[in-house]
Amino acid sequence: MTALGIPKTPEALTPEWLGAALRTEVVSAAYEPIAAGVGFLGKLGRLRLGYANGGAGLPATLIAKQPTLDEKSRQLAIMFRFYDREVAFYRDIGPQAGIRVPKLHHGASDPASGDFVMLLEDLAPAALGDQVAGCSTEQARRAITAIARCHARWWQDPKLAAFAWLPVTNDPIHHFAQPAFQQCWPAFVQFVGDKLTPELKRTGEALGGNVIRMLDGVAGWPQTLVHGDYRADNLFFGGAQGGESLAAVDWQVSSRGGGAFDLAYFLSGNVTPQTRRAIEKDVVRLYVDTLAEAGVRGYGFDECFEHYRFGVLYCLVYSVIVIGTLDPSNARGLAMFHANFERVAAAIADLDAAATMPR
Repeated sequence: MTALGIPKTPEALTPEWLGAALRTEVVSAAYEPIAAGVGFLGKLGRLRLGYANGGAGLPATLIAKQPTLDEKSRQLAIMFRFYDREVAFYRDIGPQAGIRVPKLHHGASDPASGDFVMLLEDLAPAALGDQVAGCSTEQARRAITAIARCHARWWQDPKLAAFAWLPVTNDPIHHFAQPAFQQCWPAFVQFVGDKLTPELKRTGEALGGNVIRMLDGVAGWPQTLVHGDYRADNLFFGGAQGGESLAAVDWQVSSRGGGAFDLAYFLSGNVTPQTRRAIEKDVVRLYVDTLAEAGVRGYGFDECFEHYRFGVLYCLVYSVIVIGTLDPSNARGLAMFHANFERVAAAIADLDAAATMPR
């Protein structure tokens, strides 16, 4: 926790507090809420800042991130220490992540209360992806190439274990996912209604007792830095000058584990089933080839594709827990998870991913 204190609301982001956080004199700060319905564990706003003496060289805008106002989602974040994890990610890894991330100007968290704040670089005018609409083939290829380079940067790197805040995928803190899945399953079944096929319902019921074994499986793959929530709504396409760069935000769920999970999470939930079927094997091959080009050895297409199938099945765990805790007033969130579930369900069926479940 910082001596500055942690502002609990946007109104508490005063020029005085911001000046102390940024170590300069801020004379004005206008807050504009942004990205409504995009994030589920954090509240985002754009700050337009005025500085004494004109503020030459200082950012005219910053993105402020604070906890969600939804109590169920906030408790979920506290349970898994997501807020502490994200602040630590930007502090300790940030620019060396192997993928573009926004610069952290200030960050602080209090694990006891769940309060946190981050002041991040504003990536505008780069365009934020749209998970409801889904990614194009070109966007998917860019996203997978970028995360593969990140994974290659940290592939089997012992430095990851030195970050005490970065849990391995099957760390005991993640074991909460199993009771959380079981608790959220009835609400999930009600939410998806007749879109839940009898076969997928049987798969979900079996998965409820296998979540920890699934985590063990992902943890047993070659370890790297895993984003954990690698989806279109967390990706910015295009650089500050409209270039071809891609930036990834929202590292709350980051962990040490198998990189193919990010591949599975993105492909199963962020492109339409029709697009996924058309590009799936080519994109998995692109991922493997990008790793190899960056120096990763001994990880071929067949092994990766089996990991991909396993990861697609685990994506159902995310769907169940988030849908079971989702604020029903979040209209875009509801639309996004309807689309996400339908895509993940199709991928599980197409790939016979249920067959990968530990027995």
